[in-house]
Amino acid sequence: MSIDYLRDVKPLEDQGISDEVIAQHLRDATATAIPCSSAKEILQENGAVVIDPVTGDKSGLLISYYQTLAVGSESQVLIAYFIEHVFEGGSEIDTNAYPRSIQWASVTSAMPAELQPTVSALSEAAGGRPNPDASVADIVASREAYEAEQAAAEAEREARANFAVKKARYDELYNEYIAVLQIQPGVTDADWSAALNSMADNFPISVE
Repeated sequence: MSIDYLRDVKPLEDQGISDEVIAQHLRDATATAIPCSSAKEILQENGAVVIDPVTGDKSGLLISYYQTLAVGSESQVLIAYFIEHVFEGGSEIDTNAYPRSIQWASVTSAMPAELQPTVSALSEAAGGRPNPDASVADIVASREAYEAEQAAAEAEREARANFAVKKARYDELYNEYIAVLQIQPGVTDADWSAALNSMADNFPISVE
C-alpha cells in the first residue's frame, strides 16, 4: 500500500510526532484493527489461551509467557489489556493506529518462538502490515508530493481567477467598442480597425 500524506502522515505530524516515529508506526501498523472475535478464536486454536470450562481460569502459552514478565512492565500491561479486551467483550484491538501499532509490534516481537505462529495469525486477521518497508524518505516524499499538488492547485486557481478578471475586462471593452458597430450603418474596415485598437489600448487594467 502506498503512503498517503493526508491519511497516513499529516494526522500524526499535526500532533508533533517526528518522521522517524511516523515511519516506525507505518512499518508496524496492520491494515485494519484485529477483530476480537478473530483474536479469541486464534488464541484458543493455537493454545495461546486456554479457558477451563468449569473454573474459567486461563492457561496456555501466552499466559505462561505473561507470568514471566516483570510485574507492571509495558509488555505485561499490554498483554493483560489484550487478553481482557478479547475475552471480556471488546470489539477490536487497534493495531492499525498509533501508538498501539508500535507497542504491539514491540511486545509481540519479543515473544518466544512458540508464540510467533499465533502472532502471525493475529496479524493476518488484521490484513497484515501493508507498509513493512516504510522509511523517513517515503514520509518526506509523500509530503513533498502533496505540497507540489497543492501548489499546482493554487496556481490553477490563481490562473482561473486572473482569466476571469481579463474576460470581464474583454467583455466590457467589447460592448463599448465592438458591439456598437454591429448596429451602425456604413461601418468601414477603418472603423473596425480603430475599435480593435481602442480595445487593445484600453485592455490593460490599471493598478491603483
